[in-house]
Amino acid sequence: MDKKLYYFLGAIFIITSGFLYTLERGIAYYSWIGQMMSASHTGSFPNNPQVPNLLTNIYIPVFIIIGVVSMYLGYRKK
Repeated sequence: MDKKLYYFLGAIFIITSGFLYTLERGIAYYSWIGQMMSASHTGSFPNNPQVPNLLTNIYIPVFIIIGVVSMYLGYRKK
């Protein structure tokens, strides 16, 4: 494989992991807003949203590792 392809794949994997992490956090906040809206029926809601951490979804660290390894392989390629 070409050096540019390694860099391209590494960047794609790292960007994809960042997108998935951002999407999960957005869904957590959206769910929390829904819980606040339904508080009129239930009477209570959590004060803070349950935001996922970096290791909640297994794909995020795996994609980061694949991206970093791919960029390293591109760096080592002559």
